[in-house]
Amino acid sequence: MASLTALKSRINVIQNTKKITHAMELVASSKLRKARENFQSIQSYQNNLETIFNELLMHITPEEYYSVFPKTKGIDSKLYILITSDLGLCGSYNSNLVNMLKNKLTDNDKIIIIGSKGYAALAHGEHKDKIITVYNDYGDTVSYTLGSEISRIAEDLYYHKKISQVNIIYTKFISNVVQEPVDLRIFPFEIESKNYINVSPIEFEPNIHTILKNSVPLYMASMIYCLGTSSKISEMASRRTAMENATDNAQELTHELNLEYNRKRQSLITQEINEIVSGADAT
Repeated sequence: MASLTALKSRINVIQNTKKITHAMELVASSKLRKARENFQSIQSYQNNLETIFNELLMHITPEEYYSVFPKTKGIDSKLYILITSDLGLCGSYNSNLVNMLKNKLTDNDKIIIIGSKGYAALAHGEHKDKIITVYNDYGDTVSYTLGSEISRIAEDLYYHKKISQVNIIYTKFISNVVQEPVDLRIFPFEIESKNYINVSPIEFEPNIHTILKNSVPLYMASMIYCLGTSSKISEMASRRTAMENATDNAQELTHELNLEYNRKRQSLITQEINEIVSGADAT
């Protein structure tokens, strides 16, 4: 009887857990649905931004570009902006990002972390001294204001020759069931790879130096905002999938335990009947 009571108690615990995971699945689904409605416009903004900057760079010579953003020769240090989540229960979402970063880090690299889970994974290990700034509790979106602040930090490090490159490690949202961790270089631009257009030159007002000086931080801030949005949607999708799987597993486990409970209960009833019959035969 004691084993039946323990088994019944375990079934009740799993059923209560299933209610919680199902509720979290519904919340994640609702947030994901709302976020996806805004994602298309943000994605369109990002695509247009990249098109504009590519067009701009095609009308700028490497000499003009490097007069504003000098080459950082001899500096072997990258700045990685890692976008993780503040909350857990989203499967392998954070571990995939952290592992990608760890595989790419060298001794002189620096890290800016968005999300408490990324900080928790790196704060006490061999890479803790590479962390220069952490942004926790950033909410349901990586705001443009946050992107601007990080952009200023990155630009300052570059100008003071502390870093030679800025990369973002984020999660690319492909679909509700497919999300991919990505390492993307966002600065400096690969100006030599652009096909410089020497015909119909564009007249820059007031001058190309001012245009580049003001527009590049805008570009970086916008990219952090757009890629942060992609990461946040991926997090919601990962959490919805994780909670759906947890709910399904709880349902399956409950079914198996109910079968075991019924078998043991049937066995106990059969045993009691046999004892009654044996007692009757003895008399």
